Amino acid sequence: MNAAEYLRIGKILGVHGLLGRLKIYMVTDIGERFSQGSGVYIEKDGRYHPYTVKECVVQKGRMALVKLDGVSERGTAESLKGREIFIEKSKALEIKEILGEGEFLYCEIIGCAVYHKGKELGLVEDILEAGSGNILLVKAGEGREYMVPFVNEMVDTSQVAQNRIDIHPVEGLLDI
Repeated sequence: MNAAEYLRIGKILGVHGLLGRLKIYMVTDIGERFSQGSGVYIEKDGRYHPYTVKECVVQKGRMALVKLDGVSERGTAESLKGREIFIEKSKALEIKEILGEGEFLYCEIIGCAVYHKGKELGLVEDILEAGSGNILLVKAGEGREYMVPFVNEMVDTSQVAQNRIDIHPVEGLLDI
């Protein structure tokens, strides 16, 4: 499988203890993705290596301590520091039916064309998590990037199914 077939759900920040437990930051809102027995992947050198979650203890906020099958000592865990954790995109889409109206998976929003006043501005490259909420990172032509607060007043997601998002930023937010 290639990179487009995986969805990032976490990042390994460090190691906890001597038995290979990983300190991770969860970028998913669905903590059950790290439940015991769940399959995850860690990317290394362009390949996605499978692991099974043996244990997950959620700490404060989005921090968690995770034990993976096959990672049983500190040295192995340290070699994974800084790497990202993924699941298969097809597995992520299986839960689509439990989302409420107006809720989307990040993978449905990333890659959408962004329009401002009827003109295409660029593509959603990423969704950043800031202290006060999420921010759309929009990649425009000529290497320009725009950061748009992902709030209902500024972002219209009614056409995400058509791969389109319309933005209505406050005056002066974007230098267009």
